[in-house]
Amino acid sequence: MVKIRLRRIGTKGRPFYRVVVAKSTAGRNGAFVETLGQYDPVVKPALININEERALYWLNEGAQPTETTAYLLNKVGILPRFFEGRPSAKKN
Repeated sequence: MVKIRLRRIGTKGRPFYRVVVAKSTAGRNGAFVETLGQYDPVVKPALININEERALYWLNEGAQPTETTAYLLNKVGILPRFFEGRPSAKKN
């Protein structure tokens, strides 16, 4: 199974994340398939930069976002667009 999740690249006390597509068996900072964007929770307002086209592609291919990533995708507006095209996917 493929997941859309966060990969930490920040230093101690200053987290910075990349939004990546990775196999569910890979570690948090392990191998990944593709980088979709970045998320910086430290700056105000938080920086959320995600490639919408690629994220929709992976969601349509069956990738499952983690809870935090689903929140970020929803905040950016990608998840509502995905559910418009596939209303049955919202149940999951």
